[in-house]
Amino acid sequence: MKMEKLIRSPGDGFKVEGLEELLRQARRRVDGALKQVRRPAAAVGVIKSPLGDLLVAMTARGIVLNHYLVDDGDLAATLEQARLQLDLVEDPRTIKEVGAEIRRYLAGEGTALRQNIDLSLAASPFQQKVLRKLQDVPRGAVVSYQALGVAAGAPKGARAVGNAMHNNPVPIYVPCHRVIASDGGLGGYGGGLENKKKLLEAESARVQRSLKL
Repeated sequence: MKMEKLIRSPGDGFKVEGLEELLRQARRRVDGALKQVRRPAAAVGVIKSPLGDLLVAMTARGIVLNHYLVDDGDLAATLEQARLQLDLVEDPRTIKEVGAEIRRYLAGEGTALRQNIDLSLAASPFQQKVLRKLQDVPRGAVVSYQALGVAAGAPKGARAVGNAMHNNPVPIYVPCHRVIASDGGLGGYGGGLENKKKLLEAESARVQRSLKL
């Protein structure tokens, strides 16, 4: 670009063609770099559980990811997505307690899931709100997608609630397995319907035992 095109007149100052767009691009690059710098650290690893292999990540705030693994491709894709928001550090020792808690929970220890929960990977503020409301559903109980939507202030948002359940970053600890269809059907579950049944049966059995005491 020639110098005369950059300068119109001494009184006008510098008039750079496309300056605003250049500044926007620079701002986006800086914002992207700052987001990378600000990413919270998270211990990450794969655990074995009675429900299958789980990819677990934990920040200083609590468990932020508890993902049912389908295959190696799923592992790679989930790690790549998580790295956009977290600074992942492989640390099997930190995350192994999650596996132990899940095993105890399925064996009937109702208070075994003791990790704090970090919902920062939830896709939107609405999904965070729905997931927080879900945590109020007690063990041994179920709720419909529609009823959960009402509780979250979206009485006609059953589909949006379903999306929140599908995108729940911390299943088991945030109990999306307790959400069923209005007709009493199980609905869907990211970990598979067999795992949903196992979780519901374990919780129901625990409640029945407590009632007999």
